[in-house]
Amino acid sequence: MKRLFISKSILDLANLPSFCETNGISLVAQSLIRFEAVPFTVTQPCKVIFFGSIRAVRFFLQHAKMPTGVAVACIGSTTAERIRSLGIEVDFIGDKSGQPNRVADDFVQWLGPRSVLIPCSEQSNRSISKRLPIEQCEEVQVYRTLDACQSIADCDAYVFTSPSNVTAFLSCNPKPAGQVIAWGETTAKALREANIHVTKTLHHSTEAALIEYLTKD
Repeated sequence: MKRLFISKSILDLANLPSFCETNGISLVAQSLIRFEAVPFTVTQPCKVIFFGSIRAVRFFLQHAKMPTGVAVACIGSTTAERIRSLGIEVDFIGDKSGQPNRVADDFVQWLGPRSVLIPCSEQSNRSISKRLPIEQCEEVQVYRTLDACQSIADCDAYVFTSPSNVTAFLSCNPKPAGQVIAWGETTAKALREANIHVTKTLHHSTEAALIEYLTKD
């Protein structure tokens, strides 16, 4: 492999750039979407707050304080690291962030009858809320996702990190011709719906899982 694209900003990558440099791979790291805060109001008290992404954490805490006396849950280890960096304890961490339905099943079992607040975007997959009674769950849209597509030169492999990045990529690029790696099942589904063959779906949506796959490949 000589050239690798990933739909993330280089600023959001901790280990992949050095891996690529060591292995003589030219890395094209470019997010094809941008995010915008949305005014929101929380209308119900909750016992648990669930963050489905680092962005949900960022935009929620920009405009609201963390509720006191609540348990904190999140989709996976990367989001947990971000929450802990803010001095906030995390009580539930999804085991396989690339499999949101599995995380949702585990979370709902852990949650029990407690009420939950879910900050999210307008493009939320609603993996958790659709499993809960309306009165137990409050979703608040705290940000929106906007297209910021750029032309990407041909690569040997393409890593797509979200369905919205897939949509944005296709808005100004032809379908990728090399290997296509999905950053989890939701992204894999979006790629298949666009008639793009998925070479590999990561069960853990992390750089470590991607590097492990690239090393084996």
